Amino acid sequence: MDTGGCGHRRPQEKSWVVKNNYVFMLYIKYYYYLCGVNQLKFKPMELQRTELKRILSGVNNPDMVSYTSLTKQDMNQYLDYWMMVDGHKKKNPNPTPNPYFENGIWKQSKMYKVVTGFNYPNSVNNRLKKEGKEPDFVGGYQNQIPMRDINGKVVLDEDKNPIMVDRLPWFEMISKGLVTDRKTQSKFYMRYQIQPDSEIGQPEFLFNGNPIMKQLFESYLTKSENHYDNQGLENPLLFLVCDLNNILTLSMGGEKYELVGTY
Repeated sequence: MDTGGCGHRRPQEKSWVVKNNYVFMLYIKYYYYLCGVNQLKFKPMELQRTELKRILSGVNNPDMVSYTSLTKQDMNQYLDYWMMVDGHKKKNPNPTPNPYFENGIWKQSKMYKVVTGFNYPNSVNNRLKKEGKEPDFVGGYQNQIPMRDINGKVVLDEDKNPIMVDRLPWFEMISKGLVTDRKTQSKFYMRYQIQPDSEIGQPEFLFNGNPIMKQLFESYLTKSENHYDNQGLENPLLFLVCDLNNILTLSMGGEKYELVGTY
């Protein structure tokens, strides 16, 4: 036994394995510490939807956001409610009922590169310039509808022709980031435009809380109209809205929020 000449046992140096295991454990502890900090840092903050409505009501300049949403799909109650008889459209006496109509189909989506607070006519005209076309887009609906009285009856002029008026959109703008429904002004929507690749991955469809393949219910979905023909663009600007109650999470201004409550 080597006492080093002084009557005491010389401390033996720790082996390479012991020393490196010690360093390794320090790294592990530091890693978990960082994970805890990051989880705390990136945990979404709660944001009341009433507060989001207030924030969006003041957005009038372009601002990029990302969000996740859960929206109920518009569906027909019957598959073949109308039928053609001798060239005329008539009600089907025995239409096929939609088995998903009562409980509905819900779509869960993740979106990014979404711009709210934009100027619609200016954005379309900028694209028209890039496509080498005349920037003459003024916005709004480019068609007219018959005027109706309070009872829903078409109003006629002296020659018994319908009086035509400009068709108004279904919404009213509160700001360039927020709109409300024109009829009741009780629903509120985030106003935004998307890019062709704004949707992250494939959306998930749910029926009674369980995933369902789109092929099973696709034929019952209502067909959406194309509202972009009047832009005159080869690459139309996709202008959409989303009910604030359907937004689950939202990232804006460098912060991520989890939406709670209703507006």
